[in-house]
This record gives sequence, structure tokens and C-alpha cells, in this order.
Amino acid sequence: MSNNEQPIRRAEDIHGFFRTGIVRGVGNWSETHVRSSTSGGGGYVHNGMGHISAPRVSVSSTTTEVTRFFMEYGEDDEEEVTIKGGGFAAREGQRVTVVRIGSRPGWGYDVAYHNHNTGKTYAPDGWLVWPLGKSPSAALVLIAPIVGAIAGALLLPSLWWFLGLAGFGWAFYAWRQKAGEYRTLKEAVRQRIGEVLADAKAEHGRVRAGREGEAA
Repeated sequence: MSNNEQPIRRAEDIHGFFRTGIVRGVGNWSETHVRSSTSGGGGYVHNGMGHISAPRVSVSSTTTEVTRFFMEYGEDDEEEVTIKGGGFAAREGQRVTVVRIGSRPGWGYDVAYHNHNTGKTYAPDGWLVWPLGKSPSAALVLIAPIVGAIAGALLLPSLWWFLGLAGFGWAFYAWRQKAGEYRTLKEAVRQRIGEVLADAKAEHGRVRAGREGEAA
């Protein structure tokens, strides 16, 4: 998230809008990433005796589908779109809508694409968290009982276990509260995306009806 943008913290702060354009210059390819790791190996030699084993090398690769095209909104108004991971298809001349969600009006992260010609919407669940920032960490749930137990051992040795358990209970409750709020906010973002998409589809229907009327 950009340092100039604040994450969405309340449902009231969710702002969404869409832009619909014509697809130009579609390109598709695959990117392969190769990873290698080394383990084992070594040994010893003493007075000419011993053994040496070669390290084991493991190699793995992952392939990612990439789609890139330009969205043409009007004369001298276009932008490049790159989508990794597959899941969205478009070809030259099709009408596509991009939905953007952010913490202020008129700006936002790309969270969904809709192809009006095919009727397909691409909105990965992972994209929903971009406007929200990081999800609540459960690290406190692990740290709090340790801190409580140490404090108990120093101050009240006979109750160290009680303070550790109390710390865990407090941290777990706090984390559950934050995680619940985050899930609620995430669902509100999902609902706003649906509302914006509905507006985009309605506008596309009006545009298509107008063109058909002119052709008749």
C-alpha cells in the first residue's frame, strides 16, 4: 500500500468506482521461476581416513500465466493492465470494466475485472485485502502468555501459571475481536464491489441498447 494512502478502517470509508474501456493489444505468456536449495554435504578426513558426502541439490519450478493488455477509455486516455495467475481472458475490441476500491473518492486499487462480452468477472479473494492493509496478527496470542508467565515467576512465583493463562486468554480475546472486525470489513468491501459491478453492467446495457437503437 502506498505511504500516501490510508487503509480502510471503517465500512463508512469504503469508496468504489468503475471505468469501462475497450481492450487493445492483448498479450499472453508464461513466466517460469526456478528455485534451488542445498542440504546436507560435508564429512571429515583424519590421517587419510574418513568420508565426504556431496550436498543434495533440490530444484523446483513454478509457472505463472500472465495476461497484458491496454484499456482504451477514449482519445489519449488509456492504461496498461497486467494480470498474473490466469483467470481472466479478453481479446481485441471487447468491453471490459475495472472496479477500484479505496479509502477516498476517485482513487482505489484494482479489485475486479468484468468482461461484458463474455459475462465473466475476475475478482480474486486475495485482491480484497489490498485496500484494507494487513490482517490482524496472532503473534500476540503466543507472546502474551510467555510474558505473563515470566512476570509471574518474578513477582508471584506461586501464581506464574495463572498469570500465563490469563495473558493467553486476554490476547486470544483481543485477537478474536480484531479478526472479526477485519472479516466484517472484508465482507463490506466484497459487497461494495458487487454494487459497483451492478452499476457498470447497467451502464453497459444502456450503451448497448442505444447502439442497437441507432443501428435500427
